[in-house]
Amino acid sequence: MRRNRRNNVKKERIIMIASSAFVLSALTMTGIYMKSNNESEQDDGYMLDFTALEEDVENKAQEIAGNNQAESHVDNGVSDFSGELAGQIGSPDDDLDYLPMEAGSGMVTIPGLTDGILDDTTLGDVGTDSVGGMAVEGEVNLPAGDTPATADLPLENTPDTEQDNAAEESVPTAGEADAAAEPDSGSGENQEQESSDVSEPVVETMHFAESDGLLRPVSGEVLIPFSMDSSVYFSTLDQFKYNPAMMIAAEQGAGVSACAEGVVVDIFENEEIGHAVTMDLGDGYRITYGQLSDINVGMNSHVEPGQTIASVAAPTKYFSVEGSNLYLKLTANGAPVNPEALFR
Repeated sequence: MRRNRRNNVKKERIIMIASSAFVLSALTMTGIYMKSNNESEQDDGYMLDFTALEEDVENKAQEIAGNNQAESHVDNGVSDFSGELAGQIGSPDDDLDYLPMEAGSGMVTIPGLTDGILDDTTLGDVGTDSVGGMAVEGEVNLPAGDTPATADLPLENTPDTEQDNAAEESVPTAGEADAAAEPDSGSGENQEQESSDVSEPVVETMHFAESDGLLRPVSGEVLIPFSMDSSVYFSTLDQFKYNPAMMIAAEQGAGVSACAEGVVVDIFENEEIGHAVTMDLGDGYRITYGQLSDINVGMNSHVEPGQTIASVAAPTKYFSVEGSNLYLKLTANGAPVNPEALFR
């Protein structure tokens, strides 16, 4: 019995040891396999090969050295070419076929500046000379006794001759001077007649004062009075508001007469007062007539007091409840004035 138990224990130990060895070997193989897989996966273009980098560095160094040698060859070629070109050009003074000259040295001719500087000895030597303010090409041979100013040369286009010719042409003869000195009596009479015929327009100055008063333009009751101190009621609009003018009741078609002497300065139309006429009374006073039809005055026309200027029109939509009326507004330098207080 004891032997059997011992044998069983030994068998179990052997099995356990074999199992452990198998498991260890399996784990070891698995680890080796996983490691090889990880290395292959990591080497997907992200691994650096330092040996290749060293080879690239050596190649770059050789390439740079070759470029430096090529540049040195190019520089040598350029320097050689520039030296050869400089040798061909040489000194600029060697190519000049004339001697440098300075102004005022007797060898430079400037018309108007160097006249009289040259003498007889230099005239025959210098290729370009100045005679009488003119530049002459070649040698100049002067007859004996003549000076450069009196040399026989064509002077048709010189500035001096042109000025002389112009002066001769501008000098009038004796007959022309006498004719110019005599006054033209006929033209004087014509001028006096023309000046008498032309008359300046007379600008009429208008004057008005509140003491002069105003004529009533139409006969009728006041529908809406002038009021700038307190608001008044407008029936059509159904509201209270200030009134810088006054509305006088009048039948449609009734004549509207001018309240005072004035000049028409504006003829216009708007939705509130319809057709209207504004007159300048003078001294800053202006009067406006609204709700008009058949206007018989024009712009800038002079109007006398009491003159009929238009007729009363049908009321606009702003005064449909009030009925036909005359809109009358008086201002002094733009400020509203009560016209009703000036009626006489």
